[in-house]
Amino acid sequence: MSFKPQFAEEILNGHKDCEVRTYLGAINEGDVILVYSSKPVMAVTGYFIAGHTVVVKPNELINNLRTLCRKIPRDNEEFIQNNYLKSSRRILILKITKPKLFQDKISIGQLRKMGIAIPRSYARINVQTCKEIISMGKVLNHRL
Repeated sequence: MSFKPQFAEEILNGHKDCEVRTYLGAINEGDVILVYSSKPVMAVTGYFIAGHTVVVKPNELINNLRTLCRKIPRDNEEFIQNNYLKSSRRILILKITKPKLFQDKISIGQLRKMGIAIPRSYARINVQTCKEIISMGKVLNHRL
């Protein structure tokens, strides 16, 4: 899943506990979400485990956010209000659990050598590739 560096850092440091995205397909509770930090970092910097997810209509977004999320930085709230409330598409609210920061970032060059194209929002990769990336990042005490 791609993030602006500021939001990637907030997630991996535990300052943000939910992510809001235009719904592009199911993310299930327990899925491992790799955190790709976009320009200027351009690397996978960690991961988290998907918690509870909800797909809502734009007019249901704010009430659901208040119910599910405790840590939403102020600039995130403004971004959500400016970009999602007028949408005609369904919206995914994803609870962030167990964030892990990598010791070693996995660069876009390394990802491309593995055949991974960076998505604008999010995309699925196979479990073995995900485990390989996590191993490269050198996170201690992780389990998949």
